[in-house]
Amino acid sequence: MFKIKSLDIFFIFFILSVLSLGTWQVLRLYSKNNLISDLENNLKKNSINFNVNIDKEYTKVLFKKKDLKSKIFLYHLNKGEIGFKVIVSYEINSSLVVLVDKGWIRKDKINLIKNTLFNDDIIDGYTKKIKEKNLFTPNNNIKEDFVYSVEVDNLKKSLNKNIYPLLIIQTSKTNKDIIPNDYEVRLSNNHLQYAITWYGLALVTIIFFLFYRKKA
Repeated sequence: MFKIKSLDIFFIFFILSVLSLGTWQVLRLYSKNNLISDLENNLKKNSINFNVNIDKEYTKVLFKKKDLKSKIFLYHLNKGEIGFKVIVSYEINSSLVVLVDKGWIRKDKINLIKNTLFNDDIIDGYTKKIKEKNLFTPNNNIKEDFVYSVEVDNLKKSLNKNIYPLLIIQTSKTNKDIIPNDYEVRLSNNHLQYAITWYGLALVTIIFFLFYRKKA
């Protein structure tokens, strides 16, 4: 007679839990794919004139503003080569600035653009969240010209102005030494791998459970 033991209940509960996690990852994959598709469609639309009420990522914008001469050189790898993202602050009004990612530059080109003015730029690009510092990002050294993350609060104090909450990723050509950004959606989407992992774990557990029951 088949008897259910406490270990059987544990196995069944574990298998159902793992299958649920796998299914949840499939649903997340479907949702993330739809989101990426929507954002990519946004980048196919015509640019709109920038205004401070824009609050969505990947909105194509066009504007011309005054360069505040304040530059941030953010460490960034490009095809394995160490270089920097050139981030420049532009004045929107007397109390607000927007940060513009103008593209990537090699380390040996930095001095060429440290004092470069970008006043005549007509900026064409798209909005994106300012990436927050994570646990693995080194702390910035205020004595260095180069930083590992954009610290909005410190920037507010140094400029004595508020910061527009979205970064503008400039895609128009700005300087011969700066490699411009592309229009692309960069969102992590590893849900398929996670789903396969959970379902694989469930399958292995089921096989082990059946083997265990057969021997019992």
